[in-house]
Amino acid sequence: MKRTLLTLAAALFLLPASAQQVPEWLKEGILYHIYPSSFKDSDGNGIGDLEGIRSKLPYVKSLGANTIWLSPVFRSEFEDGGYDITDFYRIDPRFGTNSQLVQLVREAHDLGIRVCLDLVAGHTSDKHPWFRQSSEADPELQYSDYYIWSDSKDSFPTKKFVRSDAARDGNYMKNFFDIQPALNYGYLHPNPAQPWQQGYDDPGPTAVRNELKNIISFWMDKGVDGFRCDMAQSLVKGDDKQHTGTMRLWHELRSWFEAKYPEGILISEWSQPRQSLRAGFHIDLLIHNGAGTKIYRTLVCQTDDRGTKETPCFFDYEGRGQVKAFAENYRTEYEATRELGYAAMPTCSHDIWRLNRFDRNTPEQLKTALTLFLTLPAVPILYYGEEIGMRNLEDAPVKEGSYTSRNRSSCRTPMQWDDTANHGFSTADAQDIYLPVDTAADAPTVAAQADDPDSLLNSVKSLLAFRHAHADLNADAPFKVLYAPKAKDDYRPFVWQRGDLICAVNPAGVSIELPLELAEDLKIQYTIGKAEIVNDTLSLGAQSFAILG
Repeated sequence: MKRTLLTLAAALFLLPASAQQVPEWLKEGILYHIYPSSFKDSDGNGIGDLEGIRSKLPYVKSLGANTIWLSPVFRSEFEDGGYDITDFYRIDPRFGTNSQLVQLVREAHDLGIRVCLDLVAGHTSDKHPWFRQSSEADPELQYSDYYIWSDSKDSFPTKKFVRSDAARDGNYMKNFFDIQPALNYGYLHPNPAQPWQQGYDDPGPTAVRNELKNIISFWMDKGVDGFRCDMAQSLVKGDDKQHTGTMRLWHELRSWFEAKYPEGILISEWSQPRQSLRAGFHIDLLIHNGAGTKIYRTLVCQTDDRGTKETPCFFDYEGRGQVKAFAENYRTEYEATRELGYAAMPTCSHDIWRLNRFDRNTPEQLKTALTLFLTLPAVPILYYGEEIGMRNLEDAPVKEGSYTSRNRSSCRTPMQWDDTANHGFSTADAQDIYLPVDTAADAPTVAAQADDPDSLLNSVKSLLAFRHAHADLNADAPFKVLYAPKAKDDYRPFVWQRGDLICAVNPAGVSIELPLELAEDLKIQYTIGKAEIVNDTLSLGAQSFAILG
């Protein structure tokens, strides 16, 4: 099914109409997100690598996933887990070589798996050769205007500027950490009183946009299938609340990208689908920014930024959470963007806590939580290890810039393959492992769950197989909320419709009866836990899920 992307209109400009479309394959897409340093170590140095990922492609295939997304693998100082890049055109030696990435892509394609890379478009490392040259006092150098510099070392126009000791007069703008200088895509409204602010079409910003296209082309021409774009909303500076400037940039890039790579995809870390999808992205990630904060945390993560205060979530089995806020917010985003692309909600990510956290730690609880993520009208995105219920390790050491308002290492620990040393992640000594593995006696592993028909792993596999077999669960199939009550003292289920299928989940620790009238010909097609139809009423056991059709 092809869908037309709306033309972007803004107060200052009107972009020409275009027939931008979502690739047909994406409606059946299921993404598996891998943090490369922690997935599989092939050479025994304690750090995951491309060869390790390549060796596990059959496992990814067995899950039912058909696309992988790799967190950054480019050359880096690793002061922010690889999101501080020093060369966009080379694979970092810790992971392997360019040729090994190409081989991984080829073998993935042979298995019917596409490969997406993580593109850090908004900044580089302060050790990047571009930035080092930009730091020199010669304005005629090629990369002089690749970054944003104030006109004096004594001036701090905003708190986003970092004091510099470079030969160049001025301080540089950062994009996140101080060691991540912002690339110069220009300002929406350059201030004439601050001549260092360049406009969108000035030579510096134009050169940076062209460089971004060169990076994308370099890897797409090697077989890569698309990119997840980090901090995608952060590019044009001085932007308004509608991100008019940044939307213009991505719309321009999407038009170019689609003409050159019509089967490629762009995924945004933006969490404002009504902006990002209109700007040209195929998928927007609803998780820990913007609208995604409210939508995601209502389900599983009602905490402060440090994760120290928890209020009831929908997927808490005690029966104190509610789903109405999620349903209303998600439906709003869905209805506003369903003709543009997909508002996808990952199970978690490299930046936020895993589902197995605090008291949400049993296979039954995790099964019911994953059902929603894997059946919503979007492209499912499964973070590595969620399929076996890996724990969020709260005491994981801070590693490679993992600490922001919370320690992101807790969700980046090594994949747990089996009961051998380091859970099969690496043959290195334990002290040399990238991050410590889960040492609990009951730490979940792939091997322990593989032959257990009731395991979380096999539950995920069976649900994804059911999704593949039923077009009514494709990303583009219709979606309707049937039942999502607001309840403070009484826990009720969430019921939604996908095409001709009805999905119902009860995360509570008690059985309930569905207060809906069901068509007489409806039958239970799929269950997790206990579910039955009695006198045209669906009865859901504690911590259960059912699909009717």
